[in-house]
Amino acid sequence: MVARGVGQRRSRAWLLATTLQVILILTSVSHSAYFLYHPNSKSSISFIQFGFSHLLSEFVVLGLLIYFKRDFKTVTDPLTRNQTLFFFFRNLFLGFVLGSIIVFFDSHSFKQPPNILNAFEIAIKGLIGISGSLEFVSISAQERLEFFLGGIGLLVAISTLAKFLRPASRNTVLTQENELKVRNLLERYRASDSLSYFALRENKNVVWSRNQKSAIPYSVVNGVMITTGDPLGDQESWPSAMKEFLDEAQRHAWLPAIYGCSEEAGQIWVRESNFDALEIGDEAVVSVATFTLDGPEMKNVRQTINRINRFEYTTTTQKIKNIDVETREKLSSLAQHWRGNASERGFSMALGRFCDIRDPECVITWSELNGEILALLQFVPWNENGLSLDLMRRSPSAETGVNELMICATLEYAKQNQIDQISLNFASFRSVFERGKKLGAGPITRLNHRVLVFLSRFFQMESLYRFNAKFRPVWEPRFVIFPGVSNLMRVGLAILRIESFITTPKFRVKNKIS
Repeated sequence: MVARGVGQRRSRAWLLATTLQVILILTSVSHSAYFLYHPNSKSSISFIQFGFSHLLSEFVVLGLLIYFKRDFKTVTDPLTRNQTLFFFFRNLFLGFVLGSIIVFFDSHSFKQPPNILNAFEIAIKGLIGISGSLEFVSISAQERLEFFLGGIGLLVAISTLAKFLRPASRNTVLTQENELKVRNLLERYRASDSLSYFALRENKNVVWSRNQKSAIPYSVVNGVMITTGDPLGDQESWPSAMKEFLDEAQRHAWLPAIYGCSEEAGQIWVRESNFDALEIGDEAVVSVATFTLDGPEMKNVRQTINRINRFEYTTTTQKIKNIDVETREKLSSLAQHWRGNASERGFSMALGRFCDIRDPECVITWSELNGEILALLQFVPWNENGLSLDLMRRSPSAETGVNELMICATLEYAKQNQIDQISLNFASFRSVFERGKKLGAGPITRLNHRVLVFLSRFFQMESLYRFNAKFRPVWEPRFVIFPGVSNLMRVGLAILRIESFITTPKFRVKNKIS
């Protein structure tokens, strides 16, 4: 654990490694003194052959650690140091109490039953691997108890060390200053990436290029620093922002990762960082000008729309700034109600708020039946002439097909308002789903397809792809950029966490009201 921390240039790992190295040298010196004063010892010859060279190597390692100290520049949080001390003493006390109880009630393992003081003595010594003063009835009884106590002590030590060496955490929050600067950047450079507006999520921080013309939004999960989509702002300043992003990750010993970037941005990332790239899916982009419900390939959508229209559903599409306060509050309340207790999924393609006046250019489409709102969509602005789907919700009582109705209504709105393209949901591993059932698909493709179909029972990957494919979109590939295959699992888990596919259970205590 310490060696891994040293490899990641963590300052606390350097401190521990240097301390351990000094201890090794002191023990080697103590052995040297023993052998020098006991020249007739059987081990003297082996020490003379090996001991001095071993001691020399320990000094070399210590010298290297001291020489390269300036390279260990990771930022540490003083608060975590205090938390680690509390964590250590708390767990040590719990281990001591548990060990004392076990020793006191395990009287049959001793020749003389232990009293409470004997139990305290054996427990505290056992936690650090030292035998107590009482005699055991057998060697096996002694080994069983001492291995158990030593295991508790080792567990306390390892867990404390892991907590002490873990990267500094950060609660990422988009400050008002950064939010204003990001909005100005989006307005000035008219971002070409459909994910750019999602940089305004409240749980994202921002690093800036040196000239302040480009920015990279990010969040930190389990020591992984993740940015989604392409960098913002002037493309010529992207390399500068990327360097600041990588430097920030190095300063905190975070693992940098880029999730959902375009092919163009991915090439620049790989060039600047020498990271690996993996295609993880495609974004569905519908061209407004060429979209039509006519033709045999649109038969399923056309039939769905005709069927839902027979129920006399109506749709309305407006920008948030044009919706009255009462309707905004009602839409927001319904969106929250329909979500229920489910986790709010989405990070890379989700704004995290709905029908908020802070986003006046966002477009809302909702569907009603007999005056009751039963479904809604929210789109964020993309460049000067595009929209990107943010949220899709509906009531459990809404008819199947209402989502298709609202998307077609939004496309009709787009034609009337000079909007050229609309980005729909992201389809993970779209190419595998598309090729997996084709004639002549290879065994690896078919195996990958079966695995993804199974996972789709939990993550809805295939259903999203099938839904998007109905609208005959242009598929734009998206990539994940990461520092080496050895880190892919860690990055993948962080992405699942940040997208809320893996959540930590939260236990709520209900207060009784009398």
